[in-house]
Amino acid sequence: MEKYIHGGRVYDSTGKAENFLDFSANINPLGMPAVVRETILKNIDGIVNYPDADAGELTAAIFRKYDIRRENLILLNGAAEFFYLYLNTIRPKKVLIPEPAFSEYERAANAAGCEVKFFFTRPEENFRLDVDEIIRCVKSENIDCVIVGRPNNPTGAIISPNDVKKIGEVTKILIDESFVDFIEKNSVRNLISENISVVQSLTKIFAIPGLRLGFAAAEKKLAEKLNFGKDVWNVNFLSQKAGVAALDDEKFLKETRARIKSERKIFVERLKKIPGVKYFDAPANFILLKFDSIEIAEKILDEMRRKKILLRNCANFPGLDGSYLRSAIRLNEENKILLDRLEKILKTKN
Repeated sequence: MEKYIHGGRVYDSTGKAENFLDFSANINPLGMPAVVRETILKNIDGIVNYPDADAGELTAAIFRKYDIRRENLILLNGAAEFFYLYLNTIRPKKVLIPEPAFSEYERAANAAGCEVKFFFTRPEENFRLDVDEIIRCVKSENIDCVIVGRPNNPTGAIISPNDVKKIGEVTKILIDESFVDFIEKNSVRNLISENISVVQSLTKIFAIPGLRLGFAAAEKKLAEKLNFGKDVWNVNFLSQKAGVAALDDEKFLKETRARIKSERKIFVERLKKIPGVKYFDAPANFILLKFDSIEIAEKILDEMRRKKILLRNCANFPGLDGSYLRSAIRLNEENKILLDRLEKILKTKN
């Protein structure tokens, strides 16, 4: 399996999108906010101009929503851009990645010429991050930077603010909060320091991954250095307009959190009644599943795809194998279709 493959592979060999029920990408099941669609259509003629290099409206909207000052803000063409920007700018010699984790951490580190070390969390411990062990590893291996998802993709595990501070006392740490808006846990953006930086995607919560939009919060001098190192027009005109509209739609964000919490509870209760599948419970908008064998998981993937349903094969996550699949949490009727099909396949697996 290709090492850096991602979910959301809805395109055929010609590049045409097919009509899948996509549980492989962790995108807001409510879809794009209506105000974002209206804003894009209203501003479509504006693409004849360059984007605002200062992104004044978007910067103000992020301050209103997240209380991040301009001096600490780095605007991004999707959260993934930050790992490449940070690592190519700071050039740490050794990067530690607790696995399993989003593959772009490793890919960006390799692209920047960093030596990559892995720290493997354990399924029997619900993939919980042992911070004392991480710190021992940092000191013994002379680690310059640690990258951690919060909640982590694909496990959903969440590192505590206190543990973030502990790691930040001994080395640099990047916290990826791309899914934090889906849950009720507080962000750790208030902890930014010389060693602690936080990045967040806006494409997943607002269902606009095709536009690419995100931001990071960093200490003032570091933010200045990172902003100097990126393309001045990295956030395009329509992304800026869409971001402003989306961030001011507080009703949409509240509804999303409530629906994800409710749908996840129903999803998990149903999973408990299906023999042959183990799940790792966490409050994220996705859930990691474990089956009895790689062959069973592959059968599930194949039969689901034939029914135009996509799940995420986790075989290319270090620390996992092909017996693990990840599923997004979608809306009730969509989740029912997936779970009905899963139960049917597992009943006939032999």
